[in-house]
Amino acid sequence: MLPDEMEAEKNRKLLLSQADTIEILKRNVKDLQQSLQNAYADISRLAEEQNFLRRVYYYTCGFEK
Repeated sequence: MLPDEMEAEKNRKLLLSQADTIEILKRNVKDLQQSLQNAYADISRLAEEQNFLRRVYYYTCGFEK
């Protein structure tokens, strides 16, 4: 194999490796975005539950809000 061909093959392998890394990173970002959206949904649900429980507590204790 000629030196230019060896260099080209080395560069090709490097590019393929970088392409694999980019795909992994893309999947990781997608997974993290989904986790973040799930966390926002959980926070919203928990805030609604907290408000409901607060209203029940105030009602049962005779407090007015």
